[in-house]
Order: sequence, then C-alpha cells, then structure tokens
Amino acid sequence: MGRRKYVLIVDDCQQDRMAVADVLRSDYDILEACNGKQALEILSRKRAQISLIMLDLMMPVMDGYEFLEMYRKRKEYSYLPVVVCTTEDDPEREQKSLELGAWDFVLKNSSPGIMRLRSGNAIEKSKVRFLEYDFLTGIYGQQKFYQATRELLDQRAGANFAFIHFDIDRFRIINTLYGSKEGDRLIHFVAGAIRKVMTAYGRGTYGRLGGDVFGMCVPYEDGAAIYHILEGIRAEIRKHSVHYYLETCAGIYLVDDPDMEVAAMHDNAEIAAAQCKGQYMVHDVLYTEEIGQKVLREQHIIDEMDAALAEQQFIVYFQPKYQLKKMAPYGAEALVRWKKPSGEIVLPNEFIPIFERNGFITKLDYYVWEKVCQFIDSELSQGRNPAPISVNVSRVNLYNPDFMDSLIDLIHRYHIPPHYLNLELTESVFSEDAELIQRAVNYLHDAGFTILMDDFGSGYSSLNILKDVDLDVLKIDMKFFSKGNTAEKGAKIIEAVIRMAESLDMMVIAEGVEEKHQVDFLNDLGCDYIQGYYFGRPMSQDQYEKLTNHDEEEQHDMPQPESS
Repeated sequence: MGRRKYVLIVDDCQQDRMAVADVLRSDYDILEACNGKQALEILSRKRAQISLIMLDLMMPVMDGYEFLEMYRKRKEYSYLPVVVCTTEDDPEREQKSLELGAWDFVLKNSSPGIMRLRSGNAIEKSKVRFLEYDFLTGIYGQQKFYQATRELLDQRAGANFAFIHFDIDRFRIINTLYGSKEGDRLIHFVAGAIRKVMTAYGRGTYGRLGGDVFGMCVPYEDGAAIYHILEGIRAEIRKHSVHYYLETCAGIYLVDDPDMEVAAMHDNAEIAAAQCKGQYMVHDVLYTEEIGQKVLREQHIIDEMDAALAEQQFIVYFQPKYQLKKMAPYGAEALVRWKKPSGEIVLPNEFIPIFERNGFITKLDYYVWEKVCQFIDSELSQGRNPAPISVNVSRVNLYNPDFMDSLIDLIHRYHIPPHYLNLELTESVFSEDAELIQRAVNYLHDAGFTILMDDFGSGYSSLNILKDVDLDVLKIDMKFFSKGNTAEKGAKIIEAVIRMAESLDMMVIAEGVEEKHQVDFLNDLGCDYIQGYYFGRPMSQDQYEKLTNHDEEEQHDMPQPESS
C-alpha cells in the first residue's frame, strides 16, 4: 500500500477544523494550523506529503487572503490545490479568493458528500496540472508543450514555423560549483526570460523539457524574427546578477513537414544546438541536412563500435620509418583502420575523434597495443630482432588511473622488453595537465619505455614541454616545409628543431615526407628518421613483415617512392 497523503486544514476555530477533518479523515491524514503563518511553516517542512489545503479566510496573525498572496509567489506550490472553506456564501469573497489563486470555494455547512467531491476534484486537477506544468518554473512541461505545439501546428496550416532548442552552456559545471539551489534559481530565471519575450511576441509555444533545456515553437514570416526572439531572451538573461560567466546555446530547426512528430522536430533542433558546444562566440546554429547526416553517421559508428571490437574489425596497419643514413626501414608506427564486414574501410580521422569524446578510445588503444605486442612476440619467438614499433596513446588514457599498469602488465604477459614498444603522445596532450603528464612520462620512463612527442611545434607550449618533461624523440611534420612564400621560413624552422634536438640528445623523426627534395633536405641536416608516403604508406602486417625480413642487401637499397 502507498503512503497516505495529508490534508492541511487552516482555521482558527478548533471546532470547525474538527468538523472538516471528520469528513476527510477516511481518505487522508490530517494536519492542522490555526492561521496562515503556521500553515506556511508546516508547508516548508511537509510540502511533498500534502495533497490539499482547506483554508479559512478570517483568521488572526495571517488571514486567508494574506496566505494566498504568499502561496501564489512560490512556484513550488503551484500544483498544491487550495480550497477556500468558509461560513458565508459571499460572491465577492469567492471572486477575490479565486483571483488570488484558490482552486475552489466551498461552504463549511456543505454536505459531507459535496465537501469530499470538491476536495477530490481539486486533487485530481492538481495531478493533471503536475503533468502539464514544470514544477520548478511554472511553464509547460515537456508533455504539455509537445501537445500545445501540435495543436498550434494543426491550427495554422501553411504558416512557417521554427522549433528552437535552448539550453545553458556548461550548466553542470555551474551546478557543481555553486550548488543545486543556484542551479534551480538560474533555471527559474531563464524560464522567466523566455516567458517574458514569448509573451511579448504574442505567438508560439514554450516549455521546459528537462534539466537546463527549454523548447520553443514560433510561427514567423521573416527569419530575422527568430534571432530577434533569441536576442531578446539573452538580453533578459544578462540581467541575472551572477558572479560567473553565462552563455546559452540555441539550435534552430525550420519545420519543413508540419506533420512530423514534435519530438522529432526537437531532435533536429537539439542536433543543431550540439554544434555550438566548444565553439567560441557561436551561440545559434541552424539545422541542415548535412548536419543531420553527420550526426547520423556518428551515431552509426557509436552503435557499431562494441561489436566491431569484439569481432576484431579493427585492423592494425604499420607505416614504416626509415633510418635516413642507411635508407633502410627501421621500425614503424602502428595505425588502425576499421574494416567492416561489407568491406567498407573507415579511416581513423572519422572514428577516433568520436571515440575520444565518448571514452571508447581507451578500449581501442589497448586493443592496438595488444595486437602490436603479439606481433613483436611473434618476431622474437622466431629469433628475429625487430625494430621498435610505436603506438599512439590517447589523451583520454592519461586520465585513466589504470592506464600505466595495464600497459606494463601487457608487455609482461607477452614477455616483451619495453624498448620494443615506443609510446607516441601528441603535443596537445602536454598542455592540458602538465603535472599529471610529467608524472606519467617519468613513470613510463622508469619502466623502460621510449616516449615520442608527436606533432611537435603544432601547439604553443613546445619549448616549455622540452624543458619540463623528459622526452626521447621529437616527431615534426613536413607541413612546415610548405610551398610558396613561406617555404624558406619553414625550412629554417625544421633546421632549427633538428639542431636543438641534437643538442638535447634527442632523436628526430620527420613525418609526412612525400617528395625527394624533402628527403635530400633532411639528409643534409642529419635528420635521424623519416616517415611518409615517399617510402611507404600504412601497410598490413604481412606486407610489413616482407619489407623488414628480406635479405640485408635489399634493405639498404634506396626505396622507390609510391604513387599517391
């Protein structure tokens, strides 16, 4: 059985309280207050348990009218029905009570059946209202908003409509830093801003869809009106007196099919709003078919990733590195491709960013590391002495407390000396949490791993990193060696990096090498290793084995560049 609810009877006359209580006691537990002030105190403690307030009007300390004034100011009480229960049948008192927010009016000398009926009706109406109106803000909740929007679309067939998804950027951080009370206050304020602007606009529907998310559906003749509404809401929000930076995001979907489900319209607007995230000074995004297809593609990738890993659809490729002095292959970088059962190849620049955002990259990284360890173990068991293979370490892994131990456990399981497995970290990783990264690099160094910095020079803190973090190898991209007016400057930068690395006892790998004049240039500078299409594209494990295990004489021949 569910817990019984309470009726709060507010009356200064004990005999009248008892009479009303006797009528309702069979269905409800009873709470009593002798004036409005005492009733508010009880409400502050037991609001969630109270289903109905039976309110007298003439009382000392705080009468019924004063209580109703206070009651209607509190949005959390907007679903709590108040039935005025008085001795006099006075139309003026009844009208004033209803204007102040009372839900019904009943005489104390009414029959028990009438009093139960009116009380029960008020409670049932409150249940409906609770479903229709958002508890915190007093505006429509999702269900009622969708219903009202559908009615609006049906009534105004042929009109242009825009569906807007509106939310507070980084709301979770605000909630965490300043507490849920401040978060609720902010949501309430934003709802008020939306209500004010939409009321002035005079058309459309709006509601709170949950959390910090609001929805609006507005008819328009000129598209500029949509942005005028959004700017008006933001202008109101800027009046919110806060000590933190506040931004909002809006996704706009121009309704092209008025018969579409309202929830689907919101989905499209939400997809557009997501494009604002992380985009400085971009607050409004209009939904396009291109955006929709991109998101759909991303969702397909997410839906298939677990099965793809379990079925080993991810294939490890090896792009060889060449020792420049000998012009011979020496090791490789392990890369990953996704080969679906249909034969479709998905390139890493499509799925890696998605996996980094949702955390799946930690599983994929480990999968690649293990495949590389298995390859190295196979080479060693056949009596070969393979050159090191480098694997990429995602920034997400560096925040995984089990990352370093799992990597060390892996090489121990396959009995691989750590110098055979090199670790590549992109330069951008080092700018996020320098202390954490430095600890991780030191730990891995102590375990015997060689650490490479990938994309050296692509960020803004490279020299600080070299000063503070103990690295072994720099990888520089030949994008510095661009054509045109900046080619000479790029060449000087590459030369300076190689000279600096030499003085710091660090090796350099130049990647992205595609042309012979780049090879000659790097050779003249004494660059240690090169990697790129000039010598070899990413290749299968079998192809890499053939490349590295042919006879000594062939290894020292100058390889021919591949066609791109």
